[in-house]
Amino acid sequence: MTDQEKSTLRSVTPPTIDPAAWEDFQGFRESFLAHFTRPEDNTTLRHLGRLLYEFILETAGTMPDPPESATRTETRAALADLRHLEGFLGAIGAEHKDASLAPEDARLSGLSEGWSLHARELGDRIEAELAGGGA
Repeated sequence: MTDQEKSTLRSVTPPTIDPAAWEDFQGFRESFLAHFTRPEDNTTLRHLGRLLYEFILETAGTMPDPPESATRTETRAALADLRHLEGFLGAIGAEHKDASLAPEDARLSGLSEGWSLHARELGDRIEAELAGGGA
């Protein structure tokens, strides 16, 4: 595809998510969906994610129980997503070292480096609670 053809395509930007509406964004991580910039592709994957989420909610009673309580299992899942976010922000934070960026992008890259450290600290706190808590 030529640059001219690319410039005529529409693109999509990741949404701003209200934490109170987190269940409306189940399925795939936004850091994954951001790579699907054609609106129809992005919408299709969001629809698939919603269908999978609704399916698992409907069939949850047919699945074996998790090895730990639902709260501990969900907390471990949140921790896994947080560790992904830590690494993702760390990669963004390294961009200003590896490439020449526009000043505003270099600033965001530098900030992302710090945000990655905050995510690590939070993840470490969650891990400590999970390790010290009862089953």
